[in-house]
Amino acid sequence: MLSQIVNNSPIATFVLDDQHRVVYWNRACAMVTGVEAEDIIGTTQAWKPFYHWERPVMADLIVDDQLDEITSYYSEKYRPSPTIEGAWEAEDFFPHFPDGGKWLAFTATALRDETTGEIIGAIETLRDITAQKSYQEQLEHQANYDPLTGLANRHLLHTRLTQAIAEARRDNFLLAVLFLDLDNFKQINDTLGHSAGDEVIREFGRRLKATVRDLDTVARLAGDEYVVLLYAPQSVAQVTNVVHRLHDLISTKFKLMGREVYIGSSVGVALFPKDGEDADALLKNADAAMYRAKQHDKGGFRYYTEDLNRDAMQWLELKQELHYALTSGQLELYYQPQYGIRDQRITGAEALLRWNHPRKGVLLPDTFIPLAEETGLIIPIGNWVINTAIADARQWKDAYGAEIRLSINISARQFRYQELLELLDQVIERTGFHPLNLELELTESLVMNNPKQANLLLHRLKEKGFSLAMDDFGTGYSSLAYLRQFPFDMIKIDQSFIHELGSNREAEAIVRAMLQLGKALGLRIVAEGVETGKQRQFLVNEGCDEIQGFWFSQPLRAGDFLKLLQTRT
Repeated sequence: MLSQIVNNSPIATFVLDDQHRVVYWNRACAMVTGVEAEDIIGTTQAWKPFYHWERPVMADLIVDDQLDEITSYYSEKYRPSPTIEGAWEAEDFFPHFPDGGKWLAFTATALRDETTGEIIGAIETLRDITAQKSYQEQLEHQANYDPLTGLANRHLLHTRLTQAIAEARRDNFLLAVLFLDLDNFKQINDTLGHSAGDEVIREFGRRLKATVRDLDTVARLAGDEYVVLLYAPQSVAQVTNVVHRLHDLISTKFKLMGREVYIGSSVGVALFPKDGEDADALLKNADAAMYRAKQHDKGGFRYYTEDLNRDAMQWLELKQELHYALTSGQLELYYQPQYGIRDQRITGAEALLRWNHPRKGVLLPDTFIPLAEETGLIIPIGNWVINTAIADARQWKDAYGAEIRLSINISARQFRYQELLELLDQVIERTGFHPLNLELELTESLVMNNPKQANLLLHRLKEKGFSLAMDDFGTGYSSLAYLRQFPFDMIKIDQSFIHELGSNREAEAIVRAMLQLGKALGLRIVAEGVETGKQRQFLVNEGCDEIQGFWFSQPLRAGDFLKLLQTRT
């Protein structure tokens, strides 16, 4: 009965004597190995099935000497030592089975003479754990590799970078960490969809992988962020050459949904040991260098410096403080009057945001609006600006008796915000402010990033009665064909052109052409940044409609603007 139980057990079991001869081989062993009991009992070749699958075409490939050596190796490897008590376990991969090999788990228990205690053999069991190992490998792959690109993920990168640092410190060689971020990637997702964005992410990873050596590591951290670890480059110059090669390969066109798309990348570089002694420091500093590259020269690269670290810490501190500023009343609106150029009467006001920082004083938008865009705070901040500005304008009407035109800047992220139209409708309904007197200013570069989509939203805003102005005109890359199609009421000539009026003939020619273009398109024209009588006189002579700038008034708080209204009109 015991013999039948063991022979029919699903656990593969065989018994060896003290000469390595097989004395028992159950049915499960035959199923796992493909070798029947009658073919192996009495032989010393218990391990032959694991080394070589008996097939006629392969039978002559193993000579006896090799088989004896293999049998001896496996017998000693998996036979219990005389000093080992109880069971002994092991796992190993045997590549010579069909279908790519098998993982087998062994348990070996010594058979001892009841009288002397000497080992007289061994009972060995084995299990096919190939499926279990395959699942384990899948889990390990998921834990270490990015599912979209197949590149190393953050965890594996950190492990490899830590190991590389230890080796570089021991053998005194250089490491370089390249932090890459795609420029304007969000446009791809917004215009072509997330499937196209995923394809860009994959193709970008393939191009990075193709540019570096096998001993280097390419990792995707998240979104459109990648890191390349260059192992032991010969010099900083070689690192720079690699960055240039990456730039050339990456900046070639992508084909997406029948379109040719060009996508650049900003790169930050940190070096070991100069820029950090551990993985976290190198990654943080390479990231800081990348952000500097993105801010100052998209598509370029920067090496890390201590100044960057200081700026990054200040940026992080400002980011935390901006959250608090929004809820604690530190944000304030100022209003810069806009004047009719001939009668010098106030025609409107542009709302300008200021941050009354408790330690740094009054901060201008250039200091914190990019941060607000990056963090998403621009949406609640923009909503606060719209609500506050219209509330102030209502107070002016109640005190002054007339409603003036109010200009509000709309950021790129606000413009893409799906609830923008709903928010404007709610504010107009709640306050009774006339939409024609609410002028929404959008920069030239904003609308030209995706002109077709921008045109659709602009027409929807126009249908609701809002006035539209193109801000910073002349600084972007407007297509005249698109400019003719956009439903703008006004263009605002950027102050960079106005500053040189009266001293630079080329600037005067450009402004004159802008004024003529605006008139031909039937648009009102406002000149920004007028600070001198010469600038104003030039604009009067050339037929500009309105101006704003220090020549008439600096930006004013809401109460002071009301006083100005009551004295200047």
